[in-house]
Amino acid sequence: MSEIMNPFDPNFGKVPKIYLGRQKIVEDIVRSLESGTGPYQTSMIYGMRGVGKTSLLADITSTLEKKNNWIVIYLAMTSDLLATLIQSIYQEAANPVKKALNNIDGVKFSAFGFELEIHVSNPQSTYQVLLEEMLKVLKSHGQSLLIAIDEVKETPEIVNLASIYQIMVLKKYPINIMMTGLPKNVSELQNNDVLTFLLRSGRVPLGPLDLFDIKYRYQKAFERGNKEIDNSTLMKMTKLTKGYAYAFQDLGYYVWQNSADKVTDQSIEKSISSFKNDLFRNAYTKIISELSPIDRKFLSIMAHNPKNIVNISDIRHQMKKSPNYVSQYRQRLIDSQVIVDAGYGKVAFSLPFMKDFLLEAEELYEIDD
Repeated sequence: MSEIMNPFDPNFGKVPKIYLGRQKIVEDIVRSLESGTGPYQTSMIYGMRGVGKTSLLADITSTLEKKNNWIVIYLAMTSDLLATLIQSIYQEAANPVKKALNNIDGVKFSAFGFELEIHVSNPQSTYQVLLEEMLKVLKSHGQSLLIAIDEVKETPEIVNLASIYQIMVLKKYPINIMMTGLPKNVSELQNNDVLTFLLRSGRVPLGPLDLFDIKYRYQKAFERGNKEIDNSTLMKMTKLTKGYAYAFQDLGYYVWQNSADKVTDQSIEKSISSFKNDLFRNAYTKIISELSPIDRKFLSIMAHNPKNIVNISDIRHQMKKSPNYVSQYRQRLIDSQVIVDAGYGKVAFSLPFMKDFLLEAEELYEIDD
């Protein structure tokens, strides 16, 4: 009998073989988009690094790509978003739609790009007119368009695209947009003066996975791999992830590699070092670097506290700041999903081994308070 391949995939930006906890979200969004009702015509998927934003986006888009009446366009955060969108619509369109697009006056499409047949002083405004003509063609052929943008940030190009998109929505063209991003970046985009319509978008916050779901998926994965695992070992693995999607994949990957026909506590112990190294290098270094110095000071005080659940009063005492000041940073860190409310006046780290990471980073890089 051939050896069963490791089903866990800790690589970022992919839909792993074992993908859990989001199917209901996918079904709701796809149903809403197909019906043309509900809040998801404009969607914002947000959460910290490693919670599965890209995987969720890929799952939704792959579901729609299988349908004949949908064109799905992925846009990277480049300087020519509008031109890329126009060319991509043509490339992804079915032949009958391509023929109709070729009949649009003033433009010549090819497999390698498009050319405006007259010289224009402002190509951006011309691209807006061209996009509208293309959407008229899609609408007449019963086609809907979904623009997917991963890891969005507030740039002049994205602001321009979103502004034009809003006009097309108001004109009732079959256009939809779905963006993923970090909470901070999504908030900045939504609060841009000319993009306040994004505040009414369908928001899809991604937080921790359900621990019962994680336990069940671990159990089934090891059963399919003919690897015996008892309940206490399952519980230990599950609790180590703290519901963090990246941790679920990464720990599962190493425990699978470090076990033969039975998963034991020793399998987990052998995996911890590699597991922590991946968390620290691939996720936490970036997560912490994107926080402000005061945010990091708050977290450092938490890390040096001997307790896992820390009183806000202790943090306030060490920061020597007012309750309102400390409360502001507490909320910022909760919104960034780095800490969680642990009861009245208390907080805790939301991620596995984050305390260890902060203490080790301070020592390695000799970070002073």
